[in-house]
Amino acid sequence: MVNIFIANLDWSITSDDIKSTFSSFGEVKYAHVVYERETKRSKGFAYVEMADPDEAINAIKALNGMEINGRIVDVKIASEKKNRIKK
Repeated sequence: MVNIFIANLDWSITSDDIKSTFSSFGEVKYAHVVYERETKRSKGFAYVEMADPDEAINAIKALNGMEINGRIVDVKIASEKKNRIKK
């Protein structure tokens, strides 16, 4: 299982949009746009889990730097929560 992080998303992108985009590269186990708890507004990033590592790498290579709804998205393998830099 490969966990992918997608940043710089347009606020209107939904989890279904993300799942549809990544599904063209292979099986998507999970796709989720992260929302602010109070306002329910997108935070502009999402996570996707793909079952096959090769399909995940192909998706990352194809989609990283792509313009979606006027924004250049950053797509990469997500770091484990314990390894993230605290702000």
